[in-house]
Amino acid sequence: MTQPKTEKIFLIINKYAGHGLGEKSVKSVIPFLKKHGCTVEYSFTSHPGHATELAARASAGGFDLVVAVGGDGTVNEVAQGLIGTRTAMGIIPMGSGNGLARELGISMNMLKSARTLISGVNLQLDVCKLNDQRFLCTSGIGFDAMIAYKMSKAATRGFLKYVQLVIQESIFFKPLDVKMKIDGVRIEEPVFLITFANASQFGNNAFIAPAASMTDGLIDVVVVRKFAKIWMPVFGVALFTKFIPKLPFVDSYKAKQIELELAETPYYHFDGEPGTLSIPAKISLDEKKIWVRCSK
Repeated sequence: MTQPKTEKIFLIINKYAGHGLGEKSVKSVIPFLKKHGCTVEYSFTSHPGHATELAARASAGGFDLVVAVGGDGTVNEVAQGLIGTRTAMGIIPMGSGNGLARELGISMNMLKSARTLISGVNLQLDVCKLNDQRFLCTSGIGFDAMIAYKMSKAATRGFLKYVQLVIQESIFFKPLDVKMKIDGVRIEEPVFLITFANASQFGNNAFIAPAASMTDGLIDVVVVRKFAKIWMPVFGVALFTKFIPKLPFVDSYKAKQIELELAETPYYHFDGEPGTLSIPAKISLDEKKIWVRCSK
């Protein structure tokens, strides 16, 4: 962990995030940063992958801090352009989950999170990957991956829409048959979901892997086996009370590498974004890390 001396800041803004607050952030965050002596430039994202391009360009251009202004998707894209560099990533969270921001103690208030850009510290975090897709917080297969796919197709976003989909889809969801090795230990059984966690939560303080650390060089694997639907409300409560590891149908592991040999699903998610699963799949730690500005 290092104390930053920030002079040049580049903001990468999803103008549609936070129901339009992303665009409005220009009028409050930038004057605040300039007031504290920073040189500030910014750009709005215009297409998928644009944030990664902008982040890599800003890092190469000598900016001290590159800031993702948006939700988890924007944060993940910005991170892709900064992994393995000395340039730190900052976050102004404006999404529905804000998993990494919450994990790092960054305020959901726009100006308070902007203050962290000035007064926070830089922390070097592990980076994980599923095949070639890097992720910072969580990836996984099963029920949550299917919900991520459904959310990406929904006309509206937000926490209430997420809850609606969870209730609706849980009624008909069928467990997946899975074969995998966790550091060589074979597992074959039907599962509700499997999460590969670098961070402790999905977002919204839903803690799927309460013991996870983003700096320990290990991946927390949470296997939620097939369970009776009567347990679904208990599972929901357990997510928000850090009780998941104590449920009788949940197994938790810490590992360096996971080999997924069979999974009867086309979906996986990475930091809340949907992806198409290619089997066999390998989940491992990336050799490169990322610096992130967080609260002291």
